[in-house]
Amino acid sequence: MERKSRRITNVWSGVAAVTAFVTQPVPALDELIVVPMHYALVTQLARARGVSVRKLPWRAIQRIIWYGAGARLVANVSVGLVPVVGAFANSVTAVALTEYLSRWLDEAITHPDAPPPVVTMDGLKALFKEALARRAAQQAAPGGAAPATSAAPEPEEGKP
Repeated sequence: MERKSRRITNVWSGVAAVTAFVTQPVPALDELIVVPMHYALVTQLARARGVSVRKLPWRAIQRIIWYGAGARLVANVSVGLVPVVGAFANSVTAVALTEYLSRWLDEAITHPDAPPPVVTMDGLKALFKEALARRAAQQAAPGGAAPATSAAPEPEEGKP
């Protein structure tokens, strides 16, 4: 990512994080504010890179923004009842979506002939399936990662 694009992304990530943190007590309020911010980010990044806003792959950009907003809403409702954790998680998801959108757009602008894959529900399902399969393979392999549910190692014989 170019230096100017990185700076723009950092600013918008910070603004999205603060907005999400402050608006967390009201369900879905942050999405109503952060979604237009993401559109502003896209136009600012395009202009900074010298690309016409009309030439952007808007269908894919809209999918990222709206699927991301939906995923954030589900995640935030899940942990939103815990006072500090909910606000923190809300901020983290806002930053993560902003970063993903910026990186995707940067890649699409850099390589317009071979843009990154478009985000779809089927693609997300496949991504999660692949990640779960990889995790299961690691756990099943000798010397693989310990299962996430194991509490503590078994004590050796004769030792308390």
